[in-house]
Amino acid sequence: MEESNSNPMMNSVVLRNIFEMIPISDLKSCRQVCKPWYEESLTRWRRDMWLKLQEENSSNDALTLTNFLELSKANDSISDPSSIEKGTFKKFKLQGWHFNSENDELKTRFLKTYGPVMTHLEIEQSVFDSREDFESVVFQSFPKLQSLSLNGNSYKVTEEQIKIVPPINDVLSNANKMSSVKDLQLNLWTHDGAASFPLSYLEFFANYPNLKNLKLCRFPWRIPNELNLENLLRAMLTLSKNGGYSWALENFATFHMYGYSYSQVISLLPQLQFPLISLTLDIGCNTRPSDFKMILKTYANTLRKLVVYGSGHSLKLIEDNPDFRIGVQLKSLTELRLFETAASLNLNFLQFMPNLRSLFLVKEIDSTMLNAAPFLSDPDLLRDLHNRQKEYDSGNPIAVYPIPNTDFSQLRNTVLPGMEELVVFGKNNKVCTAKQIAALSRMMPNLKRLRVGLENDGFRVVCNAWKELEVLIIQPCEVNNSGITGTIPGLPIQLPNLYDLTRLRYFIKDTTAPVPPCTRCSRITDEALWQCTRRSPPPFPDVRDWYSEMF
Repeated sequence: MEESNSNPMMNSVVLRNIFEMIPISDLKSCRQVCKPWYEESLTRWRRDMWLKLQEENSSNDALTLTNFLELSKANDSISDPSSIEKGTFKKFKLQGWHFNSENDELKTRFLKTYGPVMTHLEIEQSVFDSREDFESVVFQSFPKLQSLSLNGNSYKVTEEQIKIVPPINDVLSNANKMSSVKDLQLNLWTHDGAASFPLSYLEFFANYPNLKNLKLCRFPWRIPNELNLENLLRAMLTLSKNGGYSWALENFATFHMYGYSYSQVISLLPQLQFPLISLTLDIGCNTRPSDFKMILKTYANTLRKLVVYGSGHSLKLIEDNPDFRIGVQLKSLTELRLFETAASLNLNFLQFMPNLRSLFLVKEIDSTMLNAAPFLSDPDLLRDLHNRQKEYDSGNPIAVYPIPNTDFSQLRNTVLPGMEELVVFGKNNKVCTAKQIAALSRMMPNLKRLRVGLENDGFRVVCNAWKELEVLIIQPCEVNNSGITGTIPGLPIQLPNLYDLTRLRYFIKDTTAPVPPCTRCSRITDEALWQCTRRSPPPFPDVRDWYSEMF
C-alpha cells in the first residue's frame, strides 16, 4: 500500500495500529470502507477470525475444502496484496469431514500446508474411521496448536475398545505431548444421541500436559461409564500421581450436564488441586446443596469468577434451599453469574463475597438484554445463554425477585465498595421500592452498570445515589415522564432525575414512549438521548436542537 503523508487515515502504519486495537465487529465495518483499508485489515482479520471449511458443499454459502485450496493455489503466483496468502489463516473450523486411512490428496495437502501454522482448531460433526486416523490427525498434524475443540464427532470404535486402558508406563511412552495446547473443549454427544471416543481418557490427556482451560459439554448421566466426568478426572489424577503431571488448570466449565450428580467427583477435586480462577457449573436435579458447597470450599481461596446454570429440573432444589450457596467465604470472588433456575431467591449470599465487582441474576435473555449486551460485561456469555434458551425452551417463564425477597437488615454490615455492576432480570419481575434501592445504594455505593425494575421514587433514588452510572436499564418499568424529568406539578423544585447522570452512555426503559429531556439536556450524551427517544438523529451537526424540537 502506498504511503500517504497528507491523510494519516490512509497511512498503512496508522491503519495497522488502529486495526490491531479495535474490536472485530468494528474491523468488519472498516473493511468495507475502501480497498486500502480492506488490504490493511487482512493480517488481523485472518489471524483472529475463524475460517469454516466443509469437506463437501452442504449449503450455498459454505466454503469447501476444494474451493479453499483452489483459491490458495491460484493466489500463490500473483502479487495481489489482498490474496488469500497475505496473513495466513490460523483458526479453522472443520465441519462434516471424513477422516480415514485412504490417501486423500486434498486433505493431505491441507494438513501439510496449514497444519504447521494452525493455532486454533475445531472439528465438528465429523467422522473418524479408527483411532489411528484420530491420532494421526489430532496429535501429529498441528505442532503449534493452542486451542482444540472436538464437537459432536463420530468415532467408529466399540465400547469394549474404550474399556481397554494400557498401563501408565505405555501411555507415557507413547504420548506425543502437545505442550502448546492450553484450551480444550470436549463434546461427546452426537446428533443421533450416541456418545463415543476413540481413546481412553488416560491416553488422550497424556498428550496435553499444559492445559489452562477445559470445557466439557453434554456429559449426560446416560453416557457410558468409561466416558463420564468421574473417569475423566480420575485419568487426570492418575497422570498427576504416577506420571509426574502438574495440572495448572485455571478455567473449568461444564455445560448441558442434564441430570449429572457432582457427588461422584467431590472427592477427586481436592486431590487434583486445580488452581482454578474461573468455574462454570451446569447443575441439575441431582445436585445436592452439600455437594455444591464442597466444590466452592475446594476453590474458595483462588476462585475469581463463578458461573452457575440451572435447568428447569433444578428449580425445586433452589426453592427448597434458597440459601444453599451461602456458608462459604469467597473472598477472592469478583464476578458472579447465576443463570436460569440457579438465580438466587435473595441477596443474602453477598455477605460472603466482600470483593465482588459484578453480579448477574438472570432467568432468561430477551431482545432488550441482547441489545444491551455490548454495554455490559460478558456479552458473549449472555449470547450463549440466549442460544441455550432457544435450544432448551422449558415454556415456563420464571420470575425472579431477589431484591424484594432480601432482608436487608441481615446485610446492614455488608458494604461492597468494588461493586460496579448489578444485573437482575426475569419475566414477570417486581419493581424495587425506593427503600430497597436505598439499601442497595448503601451496600453498593459505586455502581456503574445497573439493570433492575423501578418506579418513580426508586428511580429518583438511583439518580441521587449513583451519579457515576454509565449504563441504566429499567425493566420492568413504572417510571413515567415526571420521574424521568424530576418535575412534579405544583412543586417549585426539581427532584433528582435522569440528567443528573452525567456519565450515562446507555439508557433504556421498558417502554416505547419518547422521554422528554429537561432544560439541562446538554449534560447527557447523544447516545443516551437516542436510547430515550428510540429515533435516530438526522444527518446535521446540531442534533441537540433536533431533540429539543421533538418535544
